[in-house]
Amino acid sequence: MFTKQLVTLLKAGVPIISCFEAIAAQTDSPLLKETIEGIKDDLEAGSNFSSALSKYPDSFDDLYVNSVKAGEEGGVLDQVLLRIGGLMDYEEKIKAKIKGAIRYPIFVVIAILIGFSLMMILVVPKFVGIFEKAKLQLPLPTRILLGMSYILQHYWYLIFGIGIAAVIGLIFYVRTPKGRMLWDRMRLKLPIFGNLFLKTSMSRFAHMFETLNKSGLPILQTMDIVSKTIGNVYIGVELEKVGQSIEKGKGISKPLQESKLFPPLVVRMIAVGEQSGSLDEMLKNVSEHYDSEINYLVDNLVGLIEPVLTITVGAMILLLALGILLPMWDMMQATSGM
Repeated sequence: MFTKQLVTLLKAGVPIISCFEAIAAQTDSPLLKETIEGIKDDLEAGSNFSSALSKYPDSFDDLYVNSVKAGEEGGVLDQVLLRIGGLMDYEEKIKAKIKGAIRYPIFVVIAILIGFSLMMILVVPKFVGIFEKAKLQLPLPTRILLGMSYILQHYWYLIFGIGIAAVIGLIFYVRTPKGRMLWDRMRLKLPIFGNLFLKTSMSRFAHMFETLNKSGLPILQTMDIVSKTIGNVYIGVELEKVGQSIEKGKGISKPLQESKLFPPLVVRMIAVGEQSGSLDEMLKNVSEHYDSEINYLVDNLVGLIEPVLTITVGAMILLLALGILLPMWDMMQATSGM
């Protein structure tokens, strides 16, 4: 909203310092108000817009700052801000759609785990005494249930503690450079979600590349910024290698093809754009293609996850049924034989 408001005021011919005064007066966020006033003070002191933004990296990333810098140098700041605002708006909508799509499966999984745990703790133990008195050779499903029930009853605190420690350890590990690299690489190979993450990264790559290229930044600087702001460290490292190959004069499409990470569609479209001099148009086509695929995947995400949930629930019910009913059946047979 800050970016959109700034574009509107600049297009209306309002001086940039007055723009910040107007936006600061209308914002309800104390942090944003403080940031805007700090940028205004820097502008009044003679700093340019991009330099003032660079002092607030938590609010304005490299993509934003360098795009603004290119817009300042090319005299098209309002156009650059409009493209950045559109990109940010699109990414927020995609994030919201993904969160909305996975919220239901997460709740279902949590409910399944809670329900199964309660069955193990409250229901299964009631059958233990019956089975012990019958002195039957218990079938494998029953032994598995009894073992799980025993562990949950007597060692729940260990399971709970180990689970929390594992989550905390994973969070800290992912924050390390090596851990983040491994995590981002694994994300691309996850069933169902891996394809969505890859398509989202390809769309972001095309959107950012087009935005920076249209802003007039040199291709090497553009690739460097995109590699740092792509949102996936593993893909970012591959883009850094592509940038090194571009510096050696290999072009863009060939290094992308050599990386084996970028889909053939991306490589072919960029190759055509290089040859025809219409790289921006090809990048726009790539982003639109992946945007439509992302929307389709997100809209059908629940449908893709439902079979997995159904099989999981079915397996749990089958284990409970076999674990309880099989020894009951054996008891009935033994009784009838007597």
